[in-house]
Amino acid sequence: MKNIKKICLLVSLILMFTFAGIINVKAINMSASSTDINAGSNVTVNFSDASISQIGPLYEFSYTNSSNIERDGNPVGFSGFDKLSFTSETGSITFKTKDIKNNYVIVFSIKDLNNNDIKTVSVNVKTKQTTTSTTTTTKKETTTTTQAVKSNNANLKTLEVIASDDSNIVLSPKFSSDIYDYSATVDASIKTISINATMEDPKSNMVISNNATNELKAGENNKITIRVTAEDGTEKDYVINIRREALTADATLKSLSIKECKDFELKEDKFSYDVKIDDSVTKLTIDYVTSDENSTVSISGNEDLEDGSKVKILVTAEDGTKKEYVLTIVKSTKETKKATPNITAEKNPLIIMGLSMIAFGLIGGIVYVIKK
Repeated sequence: MKNIKKICLLVSLILMFTFAGIINVKAINMSASSTDINAGSNVTVNFSDASISQIGPLYEFSYTNSSNIERDGNPVGFSGFDKLSFTSETGSITFKTKDIKNNYVIVFSIKDLNNNDIKTVSVNVKTKQTTTSTTTTTKKETTTTTQAVKSNNANLKTLEVIASDDSNIVLSPKFSSDIYDYSATVDASIKTISINATMEDPKSNMVISNNATNELKAGENNKITIRVTAEDGTEKDYVINIRREALTADATLKSLSIKECKDFELKEDKFSYDVKIDDSVTKLTIDYVTSDENSTVSISGNEDLEDGSKVKILVTAEDGTKKEYVLTIVKSTKETKKATPNITAEKNPLIIMGLSMIAFGLIGGIVYVIKK
C-alpha cells in the first residue's frame, strides 16, 4: 500500500513538472507588416504561439495613439477595441492610420497574462501635412533672410520752439541732431510754448511729453522731453529746459487823478481817501497809471454816486497780488448845511443892532479921550 502511494505521488510530480514545462516553453511572436508607413496607409500586426493549449485569455493586445488609427477588420480570437485578448494560436489585426499635422509612432504590445512578459512592435507614421508645413516654413525663413534690416536712426532733423506771442525762442546751444540737452529763458508774460520738430527717418516715431502744452511755471525750470524711437526700437531723448521769469508782485498805482476833484492827491502807501465833489456829480472821471505795466485794474461802485458812496479801485499784480484803493464820496451839501447857521446869525437884526451900539460906544469913548 505504501508503495502504491509513493508511485501515485511520483506520477503526480512528473505530470506537474511536465505541464509546467509546457507552459514555460511557449513563447509569443509578433510582427508588423511594415515599421515605416505613410499616413493613410494600413498596417497589419501578426502574432503566433503554437503552444497555446489552455482555454481562457492568456494574452492581452494593446496599442498607443488609438485616436490616430482605425480598425479595419476583426481577426479571429480578438474582442474589444483598445485592449484585445485572444486564445488562438495565431492571429492578426489591421489598422488604418490617419493623416494629422505631425509625424507619430504607434507602439503595439502583447502581454503574457501568465508571466507578464511583454513583446512590442513600433511603427513610424509619416504625415503629408508635416511635409507641407516644412516647405511653408522654409519659404518663410527665406523671406525673412531677404528682408531689409530695420533702421536704428532715432535722430531729430529740425527743432524749433515758438512762444505764445508767436516769437521764436532761442535755444542754447544751437540745435544739432547729435546734441540732446537745450535751455532757454522767456519773459514772465510768455505763458505757453509750442514745439515744431521733424525726424531724420520718417519710419521712426516721436512723442513729446504732456507738459509741453501746459502753462509754464513762473520763476521755475520747465523740463520738456522729446523721445524719438527708431524702426528697430532704438530710443533717444532730446531735453529742453525752459525757464520762465518770475511774475511781479507790485499791485500799486503810480498815479491817480479825478477830474471832478481838482485838489485830489495820491499818496504812497495810502489806500483810503475822502473825495469832495459837487452835489450834481453822479460819476467820477478817473485816470490812473499802474506801477507795473503787467498789472490789471478794475473799478466798482462808480455809478449813481451819493454822499457816502464808495468807489473801489482794485489793482491785481502779475503774480496775483491784490491791493484796493477806496474813494469815499463827500457831497458839497454838507458844507452848505454847516455854513447856514453863521449866515443866519449875520443877517439877524438884533445882532446887527447890538454890534452897532458897541461900535458907537467905542467911537464915543475914543472921542472923549481925545478931547480930554
